[in-house]
Amino acid sequence: MNSIKLKILKIFIMFFTFQLSIPFAQNNDIIIQDNWDQTTDKLAHSTTSFGLYYTLRYFEFSKFEAFTAATLIGFSYEVYQINDPRETDSDFRGISIQDMGYNVLGILSAYVFDKAISITKTNLKKYQATNKKRSRAKYALK
Repeated sequence: MNSIKLKILKIFIMFFTFQLSIPFAQNNDIIIQDNWDQTTDKLAHSTTSFGLYYTLRYFEFSKFEAFTAATLIGFSYEVYQINDPRETDSDFRGISIQDMGYNVLGILSAYVFDKAISITKTNLKKYQATNKKRSRAKYALK
């Protein structure tokens, strides 16, 4: 099995494991009632995930590795919030599916931004390579 198929298989296993755990978590009130309104908390989730993905890409992680690591870190923090000792309000102790959605939104935004920069760099290098022999004097403004 080649590495791409293995990575896809791992993603599906993680996805189905997560999907199977949702009914159990809802029965035990681990998943909190939340909404999709853009609040400071949601903005913090999306921008932190954006920055985390882009930082990992800066340190030469592959796109898949950066996506996976940023997602796992965001999910780990959500799991940590189940028993966060600093959280005194019990309404916010648990996993918010909406927070995870904003994490993924931040990561996907960073991926699109990363892809746009990669395409721009590639096109610029191609343009420079094809126009290397052009005379600058011919195209100079007078």
